[in-house]
Amino acid sequence: MGSGKTSTGEALANLLGWDFVDLDAEIEAREGMSVRLFFQQKGETAFREAEYEALCKCLLDRKRATVIALGGGAFVQANNVAMLREAGALTVFLDAPVDEMLERCGVEDAADPANLRPLAANTSQFRALYEARLPHYRTTHVTIQTSGKSVVEVAKDIAASLELQRCP
Repeated sequence: MGSGKTSTGEALANLLGWDFVDLDAEIEAREGMSVRLFFQQKGETAFREAEYEALCKCLLDRKRATVIALGGGAFVQANNVAMLREAGALTVFLDAPVDEMLERCGVEDAADPANLRPLAANTSQFRALYEARLPHYRTTHVTIQTSGKSVVEVAKDIAASLELQRCP
């Protein structure tokens, strides 16, 4: 959460002339509600099922090279990782300092029910969630340090690290 997946994904797709999909936005469109409301009404287990289905559909429906911004918990789910690997997807971990992500997500020391990110209730929960997910993130093909870089610089770093080419 807050690492810049969506903005960097859009910048990378623009740089390469590829399509872009934000998986959370796909889920919201399919379900007709925000991720936060989905979590509140149906719970995390149902969300992870919807996330898996949306990722599966996204991978199957792509006709062109596509950058997919996964939600923060998507890469922690073994079924999603297996599907991405089977599809030959190249994966990237945007390694942003936790304090920057906390600021971007608007996470406070006290719980904030208005925060749009359902698993970012407060700083201690956010930090614990990040630490729990970090070993999974470290299994991606490439880790890109984002601190002090613009979104475009991060996108260029990804393209260079993965030797990606612009579509004609």
